[in-house]
Amino acid sequence: MTAIILLVCRSVRELLDLSDALWQNAFNIERSLTYYHTKRRLELFRFHCREFWLRQSKTNAKNMHRRRDVVDFAAIEAGAECNQMIGNFNDTAEELHLRFQESERQHLRQLDYLADIEVVDGSEFNASFYEYSDALPKYSNEQIGKLSEGVSFTITGSIAINCERFSINFVYANETRDVALHINPRLPQNYIVRNSKVADIWGSEEVSSALPFLLRRGDKFAIQVLITDACYMISVNGNHFAEYAHRIPYGAVQLLEVKGDVENVEMQRIVVENYPQRLPESQAKKIELHIVEGLDEIDANVEEAINIPHEWCLISAPVTHTDSSPKSTHSTTDAGLTLPYYGALPANSLFEGRCLKIEGRVRLLPHSFYINLQQGRDIWPHPVIAFHLNPRFSKASSGAIGKAVVCRNAWYNGSWAVEERSELDTNFRPGRTFSLAIVCAKESFEVYVNKQFITEFKYKVSPEIVDTVYIQGDVKLWNVTLEHNPKVKGKNMRIYHNPMMDDEY
Repeated sequence: MTAIILLVCRSVRELLDLSDALWQNAFNIERSLTYYHTKRRLELFRFHCREFWLRQSKTNAKNMHRRRDVVDFAAIEAGAECNQMIGNFNDTAEELHLRFQESERQHLRQLDYLADIEVVDGSEFNASFYEYSDALPKYSNEQIGKLSEGVSFTITGSIAINCERFSINFVYANETRDVALHINPRLPQNYIVRNSKVADIWGSEEVSSALPFLLRRGDKFAIQVLITDACYMISVNGNHFAEYAHRIPYGAVQLLEVKGDVENVEMQRIVVENYPQRLPESQAKKIELHIVEGLDEIDANVEEAINIPHEWCLISAPVTHTDSSPKSTHSTTDAGLTLPYYGALPANSLFEGRCLKIEGRVRLLPHSFYINLQQGRDIWPHPVIAFHLNPRFSKASSGAIGKAVVCRNAWYNGSWAVEERSELDTNFRPGRTFSLAIVCAKESFEVYVNKQFITEFKYKVSPEIVDTVYIQGDVKLWNVTLEHNPKVKGKNMRIYHNPMMDDEY
């Protein structure tokens, strides 16, 4: 009788799933079947992941008489990331669900600031991308040692001149050779897939990243994978690329292998205290200091010069210079500063009366960009961020083009502060240049775009701790400088001065 009831329930569920697939795809048979099979595959994948965690939990319970780690399996593939739960072995399903929801909210708040700038279409699952004509790996190592937080693997090699794809796999030595982490650069598609395989079933692909795709045929590559308790952290050629939360426990991974169109593959395993490992091309650049001792004030008739290359000014029409036009000191082939940008400041150089000037151009179809004034250049452990400025452009925003949701925050004492956000007309126009100044006032950072005051952020930590400027997102950079914010002779104010504040200078 029980078997009959289970069979009926399963048939009803399959019928409901098929009906949902038809409804979601406007009764297109081909698309509906693809949707249905994908949904069933991912449900089975989550089931096998759950079994993995339960087996580990039972082992932990036997060894420690009390389980410490619990995962909310229903959320393993809810969106691009999955989250690990910390709970009690005797927690109810409802308690675990509530804890997961809070964990997910915190995780998504962090993602708002740290990643997912570059998003590409990788929704089409094609199992053939996971197979190779040459079954033998180009590199294999079964002696990778025990994995724990802080263990780092750096895989280097050369990309073949005819490379289509290659993969780096962290593999279990079990019967089905489950893959805890699969990193798969696909050169024709220009993105890097991350995924897991359990019981011969692949999960959903993750393709969003903090960096554009930079791997090229015939070039050398260096991909670093850092193990943390929350996730794998992945860097490409010295720059952080993406995070991948653990779908199955990493502790039992025993094998690392590399397959595909690569040559001269080597692997280095070390225990690190910070991440990522910088390469010469990813080292921080020294920020120009336009600081003159004794320059505390200037004449009222002196205009602040904004000298931006003419080729960046208007995309729709060529620009001609007149006698009053600023002359560019850069050639028309100058590509500006590369992103992500790390700029180094001298210690204790940012304080009241100083300002950071950032000049560049907004991309034609901007999504968002952010600027961090922070202490240190590491992604892990998390740096102290005195000021995080994040304009987010959206078609849903009302008003003129250039209006954006501007988020401000700070990271200190191990977490983000309360976020401040406002919808503002930022003066950032798609395809147009900008001059942004972040000014250290008496009690806050003040933000000006093209000399117009935009917003401010009260100090949470002293600006003097800032030694690094990190910029990422949908902008092209031309220049980053540290300058005075001098007083204007004859006026009780500075060049950059919040008009909503009383004169205090």
